Amino acid sequence: MSIKKIAEKAGYNSATIYNYFENLEVLILYASINYLKDYLNDLKNEITTDMKAIEVYETVYRIFTKHSFEKPEIFHTLFFGKYSYKLENIIKKYYEIFPDEIEGHIDLTKAMLIQGNIYDRDLPIINKMVKEGSIKEEEAKSIMETIIRVHQSYLSDLLYKNNDSLIEEYTQGFFKIFKFLLKKEDAWQQ
Repeated sequence: MSIKKIAEKAGYNSATIYNYFENLEVLILYASINYLKDYLNDLKNEITTDMKAIEVYETVYRIFTKHSFEKPEIFHTLFFGKYSYKLENIIKKYYEIFPDEIEGHIDLTKAMLIQGNIYDRDLPIINKMVKEGSIKEEEAKSIMETIIRVHQSYLSDLLYKNNDSLIEEYTQGFFKIFKFLLKKEDAWQQ
């Protein structure tokens, strides 16, 4: 895939494409946002205003893990790839153009969704978990960073091993660590 081939298929010359996108990777980032639609719909359908922040966080990661492990190349590119640092500006522009895509989400998840940086995405929920007493303030940053890094590790393994049969095993492994970090009693029971 190249800008030239995309331009030809779209009926433009490559210079026109470069007027809008700095390079192929940035174009792929924009196109990849469309893959978040199913993830967003699942979030909207499963997260309710009466949930505690820790329940929201677990639900977000259950849904995020499901979608990201099923499409590791897309989610790795978006959140951990070479140009993922550009995602914040891209996602803000995208939701300015398509605001209806985040309509119907509770404020807590909406605050998460408009962030491009994976750490900034988790912060609103983590901060509310601290306020609710689910986690200690002095542990919050380490818990969040570990959860993100463990998820990234499993996602990278799935991407490079290209083996869908590992999805269930990796999902279970991730959630054992997730629940352990959040001191949930059922962390090692399966």
